[in-house]
This record gives sequence, structure tokens and C-alpha cells, in this order.
Amino acid sequence: MKKEIKAQELPDPEIEDLDLEMDSIPDAQADNDDTDNDASDNEDRSPSDNDNESDDIEDVDMDSVPPSEEKAAGSGRQPHIQLGLHLILLAVILFIGGFSVYRLVKWNQGTKLEKIDPNEDTSEFDIETNDMIIPMDSSRLEGHEDDGVTTILCLGNNPFADDRSGDGLASLIATKTNSAVYDCSFPDSSAACRYAIYNPEYTKDHFNLYYVVESLRSGDLTAINSIAGDEPDPRYQEAVDVMKTVDMSKVDILIIMYDSTDYNNGTPSDNPDNAYDVTAFTGGLRISLKNIQETWPYIRIFVMSPTYAQYMDEDGNLHNGTTTDLGNGTLNHYLLKEIDASMDCGVSFIDNYFGTINEDNYKEYMRDYMHVNQAGREKLADRIAAIINATTGTANATEEASSGE
Repeated sequence: MKKEIKAQELPDPEIEDLDLEMDSIPDAQADNDDTDNDASDNEDRSPSDNDNESDDIEDVDMDSVPPSEEKAAGSGRQPHIQLGLHLILLAVILFIGGFSVYRLVKWNQGTKLEKIDPNEDTSEFDIETNDMIIPMDSSRLEGHEDDGVTTILCLGNNPFADDRSGDGLASLIATKTNSAVYDCSFPDSSAACRYAIYNPEYTKDHFNLYYVVESLRSGDLTAINSIAGDEPDPRYQEAVDVMKTVDMSKVDILIIMYDSTDYNNGTPSDNPDNAYDVTAFTGGLRISLKNIQETWPYIRIFVMSPTYAQYMDEDGNLHNGTTTDLGNGTLNHYLLKEIDASMDCGVSFIDNYFGTINEDNYKEYMRDYMHVNQAGREKLADRIAAIINATTGTANATEEASSGE
């Protein structure tokens, strides 16, 4: 009878709604109390009865355990799975970071270059220049008598004026082109004027491009001769004396070259509201070219750009002209504006800034931050002479005639 009563007190194994909430604890405690009471009753049972009950418990079918209980039992493996994913992700991040560091270190080491052949032709890597060579319009030569001699007039500043000897730029051009060359350049002058209207208190405006051209057009050299005589530097008077000997009717080619003086002086590169403003670098150049073409249409004009140069501040510190803006653009900006002015007037332009003396070789060809040395004059003469000889043919024809005699 005791065994039969115990079987009735066992819980129903097919209970599906298992209450795991905290409010079920009191009931569980109550059950525990009942269990304690049963335990006291079981003390009177015989060992054989206990063995039979153990046999009954072992016969319970595990397939009858509800799915909710299986899920609760298996949920204990999830923390291990999440930890494994974190380790994998960390390993991937470390691999990517390590590979990136390796590639960066290897890239910084570079690649060992092969031995360079000093005789290898590297002309394909040369800097592209901004030369613009305009053919001479034959209509401009109508009515002009050719005397058979190539005559060149040079206007500008220090590239010509620094040396008027046989080693000077003008003399070198004469030799390399077999031409008669007149050097009418003034030291430290500029393409622009200081004042839009002539100011008697600043007489040096007479040596700037616009007034030099006007003196040649009028043929009246009285004013410029008087002002040059007052200058302590004899080069001013030397230039005026050459101007007195020039016969403009015989001039075939005009070469204009100013160094970086306009840039270094802070002269405006141009005036957007007035293309012919003489106080601007391109304005002074543009109006001078226009007046020359109107007065002497048969003269072929070559504008030569400044070379590379630097700017020296009040403390004597040097600054790269290519990247230093003094308020009106960098020196490279002046170059571009000079190209525009030359193209507007239909005259040839020679780029010395990149094509002759540039940022890579200036130490070899310049005696200071803006003036060329003897090697620089030789290089400038070679460049302009090669262009003149290749595009006009006059110098070669004259040379052949001379050799035939």
C-alpha cells in the first residue's frame, strides 16, 4: 500500500508550461516541505521498497522531456560560441593591420634603381616649354626694302645691360646669328611704368619700355639723353648713345627681354579693367607692342620671358619665385600673363622660365637670386639664336653669301 500511495504523489511528467519565474519559488518551497514530510514517512519503509522506487525512476523515457527543457539545457554553450567569433574577428583585424604595416614599410624602402647609363637619351623627359613661334605675315613686309643684312634691336633690362662687351648677351646673339645687333637696354628698368602720367619727380620712368619705344617712334631723344646724363651709372648713357645710331627702317627683328624686376618690385601683373594700363606689367608690354606694330609693321618681334628667379625680403631671406606671391601673383603667374599679352598682339614668345634657366639649373647660370652670369648669357643666346636661325633663314642665307665671296 505504501508503494501505491507514493506513485500518486509523483508529478505529472507531461507538464508543458514550466513556470521558471521567481513567483514559483514559494510553491517550490511548499513542495520541499511536503517532500520533507514524505521523507519522514519513508523512514518506516523497508529497503526493498526503496529499491523498487529506484527502478521505477530509471525507466523514465527521456524522449518525453519537453522541448523547452532541452533548449534551457543547451543554452549553456552560447557564451563559448560568441567568444570564438570575437577571437576570429580580432585575428582578422590584426592580420589586416600587420599586412598594412608591412606594405607601408616596404614601400618606404623603395626599389633599388638599376645603374644609370650616362649616355642614355633622356630627352623624352624634358620639361615642355611654352614657346609660341608666330610666322611673319608677308603682308607686313609690303613696301619694305630688304637691305640683305639681318638687323636686330634689343630692348629690356639687365640680361642685356649687365654686360655690353663682346661677351654680353647682345654680342653673343650677333655672333650666333651673323647679324648686326643694337643693344638699347637700361639696367633695372621694367616693362611697366611707375606712373600712368609722367611724373617729373620720377625721371627714371623714361628708361621703362613704354617711354623708350615712344622716344624711338618720335626720334626725339633729348629728354632721355638728359636724364641718362644725370645718372651716375654709365650704362644709362651708353644705351642712349646706341639709340642715336639705330636706323629703325633697317631693323628686321626686335627682341624684348625683362627679368623678374616687375615681379620683385610688386608691380601688378595686369589690370583686368584696362589691358593697356602702363603701370601693369602686361599693360606696359601690350601697349608697347601695339605701338611698334603700328609704326614698324615689317619688324618681327620676339618676347623673351624672365628666367627663374627668387625674391629677397628686407631681412635678406630668399623665397622661391614659383611659389611666393607678393600680392600680385607668383613669378609663374607673370609668365602666363606675358604669354597672353604676346598672343593678343600676335608676336612670338620664348619661354626662358622653363626652357632655359629654371628651378633645376639656376645655380649654374645665375650669379645671384635674379641676375644671370656669363654661362647664363651664353645659354640665353644659344636659345634665341637657334630659334631665329631656324625660323627666318635670313642669317644662314647671309652666311652662305659671305662664304661664296
